[in-house]
Amino acid sequence: MTTLSRQSCHLLVLLLVFSSSRLALADPSCAARLGAAPADATLGNELSLLSWNIQKASNPGWESDLKSLAGDTELVFIQEAALEAGIPALLPEPMDHAFAPGYSTASMTTGVMTLGAAAPSLHCQFAAIEPWLRTPKAAVVTEYALEGRDERLLAVNLHAVNFTVGVSPLEAQLAELTAVLSGHRGPVIVAGDLNTWSQARQQLVDTFMRQHGLVPVSFEPDLRSRPFGRALDHVYLRGLRAKAAEVVPVESSDHNPLRVQLALD
Repeated sequence: MTTLSRQSCHLLVLLLVFSSSRLALADPSCAARLGAAPADATLGNELSLLSWNIQKASNPGWESDLKSLAGDTELVFIQEAALEAGIPALLPEPMDHAFAPGYSTASMTTGVMTLGAAAPSLHCQFAAIEPWLRTPKAAVVTEYALEGRDERLLAVNLHAVNFTVGVSPLEAQLAELTAVLSGHRGPVIVAGDLNTWSQARQQLVDTFMRQHGLVPVSFEPDLRSRPFGRALDHVYLRGLRAKAAEVVPVESSDHNPLRVQLALD
């Protein structure tokens, strides 16, 4: 009886910790700084996007795959990017990079990294905590000036929380992006590993994106990684259209990268 009581108390403490912990830590000034900073460089009205969970750069061949995939690409979204891998130096052309740290150990720091052909005029970091593992999942928000336009491009590179019971932690993580998406008046890209491995999680993401005017990019053939029967990786757009989209099969990660050719509306 005493043992059962202690186990029950321990479980209660865990539930209280999980329920009371703040699941997402946002940059509160991000939305207020949209469009405010001067921009020294611009992106064109047509651009290409690569989005890829690189699995911590831990598998053979990822360097050559990245070099091949990122050639002539204006925006590169990497999830599980390892800082120690020196990703920016491997790209065929120099690109500015913005990083938001997530999971880290004594020997490695990983997170999300956005690389652009132009330096961003805005860079914000977001972090959400996995409720059970207590490790961060990150998002990086960047804004880019556009050639010949007053409006700017908002780019959200997101690695969604994964190991959760129910969808509330994912809902909280997405909600932290609301102010930024609502406050931005130009075109928007939201892409990354959204961990939509259940119908409930996919419906939540689709509803959130639709509320902010974002529509999903379709892939045919759809070779996106599906460890639980559902695609995990996505690209959502507002104020842009996909001229072409493909999924590239690779052996260097457990996620196949997404490549999309984009044009501004």
